[in-house]
Amino acid sequence: MPSSPDRATVRVMRSGAVPGFLPSRHGFRFVNRWPAGPAFEWRVRYLRIGIGDVAEGLCGGMCFAAADRFLRGETPPPGVTPPAAGSALFDEIAHRQLDSLELGLTPVRFWLTAARRRAGRWAAADQVREWRAIRADIDAGRPAMLGLVRSAAVNPFSLTTNHQVLGYAYEAGPARATIRIYDPNHPGRDDVTIGLRLGGVVGSDEDEETASGDPFTLAQSTGEPLLALLRLPYRATPAR
Repeated sequence: MPSSPDRATVRVMRSGAVPGFLPSRHGFRFVNRWPAGPAFEWRVRYLRIGIGDVAEGLCGGMCFAAADRFLRGETPPPGVTPPAAGSALFDEIAHRQLDSLELGLTPVRFWLTAARRRAGRWAAADQVREWRAIRADIDAGRPAMLGLVRSAAVNPFSLTTNHQVLGYAYEAGPARATIRIYDPNHPGRDDVTIGLRLGGVVGSDEDEETASGDPFTLAQSTGEPLLALLRLPYRATPAR
């Protein structure tokens, strides 16, 4: 009589995906690279007041706008050049960039996570909790907004090194998970992923218990540094 497989063998790969979404089809065709200039401009007679600098990137706005259009059943425009300031598409992305900041709460989360990572207080259980929230979004059939902590520096000016991407599929098994993402810095690519490895079983309902205190590693397939992964809030918006 054949022997029964052990518990670790029984735990097979688990996967999920947002039906129909692909970065090459639903992401913007242009790269997240913008000439210096304000995201918003107020004009009072002959006075112009600029707010923000799009040269720092509009990754959150691009992810939010791409998700909005996907959920509305719209495809992004075919252009491969970032839209000019003042155009309808630029304004759409800039406004969604502002929305992605959650009245300043998102930068604060990035800063606090970086501080905890630097102090050695961002444990595997913290990371698994964020992963499970990301997985829940994808299992519900909606794109997941991911915050990528790139630096452990606590200087507020270093916050612009962090990044936002959109997760749309995953594969998970014992001690590891792979999240497929739309990254505005790598337009048109369906092969960009984030990998998570740790001592617990990241695809099971025992994540927080088995992962407590265990070391973990994160890696983006395109090579950028990655210290922590956050699940960020997202609310769809109708066409403006």
